[in-house]
Amino acid sequence: MVHRAILGGILLSTGVIACSEGDAATGAPVTIAYITHNKCNRFHDLGRAGARQASTELSSTSTRPVEVLVLDPECPAPDEDGEQMVNDDPCYFSRPQMKVIQEVIDMKADAMVVDVFDGVCENDIINQAVDGGMKVVTYGGDAPTSKRHTYYGMDNKAAAAFLMDALATINGKSGKIAFQTMMEEDTNGGYTPTAAGTFIDRSAGFSEALARYPDMTSVASLPCLCCDYKDPFCTGQAQKALEDDPEIVGFFFSYSKLLGEPDLETNAPLLAERAAAKTIHSVAFDTLPEYMERMRAGYVDVLLGQKLFGWGYDTVLLAYDLVTTNRQVSSFTDAGWYVVCPNNLDEFERNTQAMDYRTQLSKCSLLP
Repeated sequence: MVHRAILGGILLSTGVIACSEGDAATGAPVTIAYITHNKCNRFHDLGRAGARQASTELSSTSTRPVEVLVLDPECPAPDEDGEQMVNDDPCYFSRPQMKVIQEVIDMKADAMVVDVFDGVCENDIINQAVDGGMKVVTYGGDAPTSKRHTYYGMDNKAAAAFLMDALATINGKSGKIAFQTMMEEDTNGGYTPTAAGTFIDRSAGFSEALARYPDMTSVASLPCLCCDYKDPFCTGQAQKALEDDPEIVGFFFSYSKLLGEPDLETNAPLLAERAAAKTIHSVAFDTLPEYMERMRAGYVDVLLGQKLFGWGYDTVLLAYDLVTTNRQVSSFTDAGWYVVCPNNLDEFERNTQAMDYRTQLSKCSLLP
């Protein structure tokens, strides 16, 4: 199967430049480190597959030896009760990834592709990599004030505004809604929004779009903790919100881990009942394979999918181009997004199973 095409919303030139005169003249090996968020993050299954596919293709087309290292930082260590640890170190959850980045710097890799855990905590170490001559591509999570060469991903602010407009359309532009996003537990037992730029931008896009609908009100901002998918914490928060305010008619899942948590029917019976009766309508980011059944069950009406395969495939090819041709890029490489609804769900699943997203999805029938 040939994947080198417009997969992540950008046209990569590697197929043309891999055998260029400059490439053949040097013959030096190219080492690209592909770093995920961490081992616990379910979003990287497709990204890893994409990175490995890019590695396979480069190995057969490039006149230079190419090694793509797929590196998974450790998950944040739990406390002695198996719960997420609360720590005074503001960068505690970034430490495992920062350790891997330092190892990549020490090995003098030519390029690094990284889903940044925290752009504030990792800003300096990314600058260290660039100052040392490494090409750096971020994806998923970004470090926007760092010296990284480009960020590959969706425009999260625009995407959140699109989703809010979709929620308004489905709910008749009226009613109470609840917003759930990634948060972190503090030492006082409270929750604060993560500093990750992805979720800051999504919150901003949601709020700005909501302001266009005077008859809609966000009545709850719910925490969702990363990254244990066996823990129904996020589901429990949605259940509590419906208990506190039965008039909620929709959810906006900025961080959609709830859709991957177990036993939704048991852990959020009100949500299950309302979803089955179609008296609540929700929208969410991301299109993990297990979310498809949640859509079929009515828990979500619109899923906005990031280019997860492109997280690995496109970014590795882009990093290769940066190393071998000093390709000029803008600070943002727009991957776009997929809009998945019940009417095109089967199409999207077929594309995911084939890991080939070149066939355009049918238009979502719920939206104008």
